[in-house]
Amino acid sequence: MEYNELVRLWEYAFQMLYEKDIALFETDVQERSIAGRLAIYLQHKYDGGLKKDACVDLEYNREGNDIKRSHPEDVNGWIAPDILLHVRKTKNNIFYCEVKKKSTKANEDSNRVKNAIRERKYQYGLNLYDIRKNGARLSVFDEYDGTIRQVEYVYDKYSKALNKTNITQYWVKSNEKWIPVMNEKGL
Repeated sequence: MEYNELVRLWEYAFQMLYEKDIALFETDVQERSIAGRLAIYLQHKYDGGLKKDACVDLEYNREGNDIKRSHPEDVNGWIAPDILLHVRKTKNNIFYCEVKKKSTKANEDSNRVKNAIRERKYQYGLNLYDIRKNGARLSVFDEYDGTIRQVEYVYDKYSKALNKTNITQYWVKSNEKWIPVMNEKGL
């Protein structure tokens, strides 16, 4: 999937969510309800005819036929992305998304997303957060020149647009920790 296609896919899902499901914000539902509606719209836009092999799933905790472990040697822990686009029973992983409705900044989920790209070879990682009745924030991660690149977007309900902000950050993993190395201005 091309990067711009991913952004258009999410913009469509946000447009549908804010057009059809405003009651979810008025009743302050859990993030799982919002993730569920987004998954429906993502699948519809990505493959409305259900002819493609890849599909959108929620809380999917399998890798092939086995439980998706946080690390291969960890037999007790497992991971289940809030929303993902993948081909089931393969390692064809397109995107991994974590959702935090009330977080107002990038959070621990950002590390999970970066790890999914690096360790599980997801093409993209997304961290959806600060979901409010007038919009939401979305961090998009991908591999870029040996680093993980993070680009920030804001969806605005009124303009019906997913707008790129001026925030881009690059990350590397050192001693099991993610360290920012520079932003797009080289700082």
